[in-house]
Amino acid sequence: MALAVVACGTLSVALANESESSTTMTNKPPAEILALIENHIKGFNTQDDKLLLSVFGDTAIIIDGIAPYRWMNPNGPAKWLADVAKWRMALGVTYEHLAYKLGLWMVEGDAAYAVIDGTLTVTLKGQTVERRGTLAYTFAKHGGEWKIESQAWGRIT
Repeated sequence: MALAVVACGTLSVALANESESSTTMTNKPPAEILALIENHIKGFNTQDDKLLLSVFGDTAIIIDGIAPYRWMNPNGPAKWLADVAKWRMALGVTYEHLAYKLGLWMVEGDAAYAVIDGTLTVTLKGQTVERRGTLAYTFAKHGGEWKIESQAWGRIT
């Protein structure tokens, strides 16, 4: 019986120590991370390429549901935007809007991760379709400034 109490006490201490690790969890991510997500979505929804590109770090990688599906350095986000423009033109896209809700997020030191649940509404050739998915981000803090290091869209429907 005493062994069980000691074991439970040890487990409680281990869990308490784990919760005091460098992982930061509150109700909302740090303001800098939240601003990057909001500016990313706003730049996409308004087709403000300057705003959209401003949120990415120099080595950012993009994964998306259009060919070639992966854009890497150098200039991965700019290459992705160029292919998005071609995709929009080829399919007659006249409207795109990503509505989202923040899901999971974590911060460990100078690295962070977040996932949003999204609904992408697209009008192509006069027909509106909705596609649900998740957008996973990684972030890195360089020189005191947070930037998006990767985004990956995963379509659910």
